[in-house]
Amino acid sequence: MRDGALIAPVGPNGLPRRKGTKPRTFRGPLHIQCNGYGDPKYLSQLVEKVLTWPQIESLDSVVNRRRAISIRVKQIAAVADPSAFITGREFARVLLKAPTIYLALPFEAAHWAVFRGWAEPHYLRSYGLMPVSVFVVYTPRDKEELEVCSILFSESYRFACHLADFASSDRGLLGWH
Repeated sequence: MRDGALIAPVGPNGLPRRKGTKPRTFRGPLHIQCNGYGDPKYLSQLVEKVLTWPQIESLDSVVNRRRAISIRVKQIAAVADPSAFITGREFARVLLKAPTIYLALPFEAAHWAVFRGWAEPHYLRSYGLMPVSVFVVYTPRDKEELEVCSILFSESYRFACHLADFASSDRGLLGWH
């Protein structure tokens, strides 16, 4: 949300082109971003905000939270489409040691995220080991990139949660101002 208005679905005019060089990634079973990180505070702010959204749960232990955070929708809110998830009801995963974001994105949002330089397809999807909707989204380096990553998380959330459109219609509920 921006100033109380629902963020428009990502389309040809929805995402700016990412500035700078594309981060290097290690493409293998653990597809990770290798460089191009910003201040870790932006990734922390992003995760903290997403974990406050309605119908979200994260069952990670405190020990595991130092390494990875799995973000899921509650069962009552999950859509029936398995392509909306990485595994089970998990629509987002954030690695902290090697800062990397994984999101399950709807087709149009994924297309524009890749085209505008914000994401790349997850390596394991080409082997059928990960849904085709899963992408590595580059971590935010500054406040402007934090906003774009927020939009992509919002797209993933709406893709996974059938209650998201209802929840996000309340003024400011998703908290992106």
